[in-house]
Amino acid sequence: MWILNLHKWPKIITSTQLVVILPLAIVHTMGNLFTNMSLGKVIVSFTHTIKAMELFFSILFYAMFLGEMPTFWVVSCLVPIVGGVALASISEASFNWIIFWSAMASNVTFQSRNVLSKKFMVNKRKSMGNITLLSVITIMSLFLLTPVALSMEGIKFTPTYLQAVGLNTKDVCIKALVARICFHAYQQEEMKEYVARNMWYPLYHPIVHEK
Repeated sequence: MWILNLHKWPKIITSTQLVVILPLAIVHTMGNLFTNMSLGKVIVSFTHTIKAMELFFSILFYAMFLGEMPTFWVVSCLVPIVGGVALASISEASFNWIIFWSAMASNVTFQSRNVLSKKFMVNKRKSMGNITLLSVITIMSLFLLTPVALSMEGIKFTPTYLQAVGLNTKDVCIKALVARICFHAYQQEEMKEYVARNMWYPLYHPIVHEK
């Protein structure tokens, strides 16, 4: 978006800011990793049922790190959510603890990123815009994951290898392109959420996100 001038270029980003943002990028990377671990082991709907617990961790971390204490009514709203996740987990035929804990770890990491991002933006000396911050986090996450992806999957994504295992190279490339477009659309949603996060009480954002 910066290259196409669809979004204003950010001001000069200092090395000090990058050092502060690095933990956010690591947490962001781990959140995506845990989410995909869970999605790869069970039906998508069950993973997102567990991820409804983001509400719980959002309220908890806002209270712990930002001092925004929830009211009694807000805490009461969490009771049916926690109970619903527990009931769904018990009744899910494909349930196993790896799925559960990877989805829960995704909740913890993503909500940690959200809260720490807001804490970073509160610091006026180091602050940057919501969209710029998420963009930098995503770019840093790319650099963190690229060596891992190349070492684990890079050698496999070649026409020779794909043909050797009986896959159609054109079909794989088309599916990869469609997945990339969908992921980019998801990232645009994330950017809107980053803006909304500073405008709403922490409970509202995860509710809209899950919808």
